[in-house]
Amino acid sequence: MRKRGLFEIIFGKNKNANTAEQYHLLNTYQTLFAPFSGNAYDINTVRAAVDAFARRCADVRPRHIRRGEGKFADVANSRYNSLLQFRPNPYTTAYKFYYRLATQYKIYNNAFVYPVWNAATGALEALYNVNASSIELINVSGELCCKMTFATGNVYTLPYTDLIHIGRNFNDNDIFGDSNKPITAVLATANTFNQSMGKMAELVSVVRGILKVQSTTKTDDLNRRRDDFIRDNLKMDNNGAGVIVTDNKYEYTPITDKQTPIPTGQLAYIKSEIYDYFGVSEEIVQNKETPEQASSFYNGEIAPFYAQLSQAFTNGLFSAREMGYGNEIIFEGNSLQNEKLSDKTTALKFLADIGAITVDNVLLAYNMSPLGGEEGARRVQTLNMVNADRADEYQLGDSSDNQPPQEGGEEEE
Repeated sequence: MRKRGLFEIIFGKNKNANTAEQYHLLNTYQTLFAPFSGNAYDINTVRAAVDAFARRCADVRPRHIRRGEGKFADVANSRYNSLLQFRPNPYTTAYKFYYRLATQYKIYNNAFVYPVWNAATGALEALYNVNASSIELINVSGELCCKMTFATGNVYTLPYTDLIHIGRNFNDNDIFGDSNKPITAVLATANTFNQSMGKMAELVSVVRGILKVQSTTKTDDLNRRRDDFIRDNLKMDNNGAGVIVTDNKYEYTPITDKQTPIPTGQLAYIKSEIYDYFGVSEEIVQNKETPEQASSFYNGEIAPFYAQLSQAFTNGLFSAREMGYGNEIIFEGNSLQNEKLSDKTTALKFLADIGAITVDNVLLAYNMSPLGGEEGARRVQTLNMVNADRADEYQLGDSSDNQPPQEGGEEEE
C-alpha cells in the first residue's frame, strides 16, 4: 500500500486548475510571489534579529471571543481555542506554528496559513503553515485563486480566500507584500564581511612570525631563505630543542597575538542597518532591554503583528454570518509584563481600585501561579470608590431613612 506524504495529508489529492489564466491586478503585472530572501536568513545578524522578533511573537495568547452589547466574553469549550493555543495540527505545537509564521512574515514579507475543514461536518480540523516555493495568482472562472508550487514539484490550486494571508511592506503589489530589495546592498556587504573575517582568521592562525632579511635580496632568494629557516628552526625533526639561532642576516619576530583584527566601524554599520530594517535593537536581540525598551518594542512591532493576526484569522475562520453574531479570534500578549515594576504596580493598583481586575489577573502580571476558582476570579475594589449611580446620595448624605413619607403613609410621633 502506498504511503501518503505530508502534501496529501494536508491538501488531499493533487488539485490543479486545467483552465486558468493570469489574474490581472490594478497596479502591477507581477502576480507571482516567490519567497526568496537571497542569503538573508543565512547571515547571523539577520537570523538573530528575526529570531528576537519570532521568539516574542510565539508567546501569544489567541482566544475565541464573542462580542455583544458593548462587551465580549470567551467562548467556552471552543474548538478553535484548543487548536490555536496548543496544537494547530498533529505535527507541531502552537509555539513552533507562530514562530514560523512570524519568521516568514519578517523574512519574506508574506506568510500564509491553510485551514483544513472537515468535509462532512464543516468543523475546523487543523491549521498549517504554507511555505511554497512560489504562489501565482490566477483567474479560475472569474475567481482569484492561488497556484502553489512546492519544492518537491507538487502543485495545488485553491481560492485565495481559502488562505489566511498576512504580510508587511504593502505598496506596489495589490495582494503581496513587497520584496526586501532595499536591504539587498547591506546583505551583500554583510556576506562579504563574514567571508573576509573568516579568511582573516585563517591567515592569522597560520602566520607564525616575520622573518626580516637585512640585505636587499631577489624574490627567489627570499623564498629560499624562508624555506631554509623554517626547515632548520621551526620543524621538530630538525630542531628538537626548540632553540632558534640566527646571525646578523636575519631578524625573526614571532607573532604571539592570534586575535583577529575586527573593523568595528563596519560591523556597527551592518548591524545598525539590519536591526533598523527588521525593527529590533541590539538590546532586544541580546535580551538586555530595559522595561521601557521592551514596552516600546512590544507596542511598535509585536502589537501590530497581533492586530493583523486577529483580523486575518477572524476573516479566514468565520463566515460573514458568524462574524455578525460577534465571533472573533483575538491575539494578545501580556504587555503589562514588559513594564518596569513601579509602573506595573501603579497600573495594577489603579485597576484594582476601580474593581476592573481579578486576583488571578494580578498574580499573572507578576508571573505568579493563579489561585483559580472563585477566589482567583474575585474582584477587589477600594472603599474609596463609589457607585456612580449613588454619587449624589454619597455626597449629600441622603438615605432612604431621611426621605419624606410617601403619600398615604403615617409619620412616627
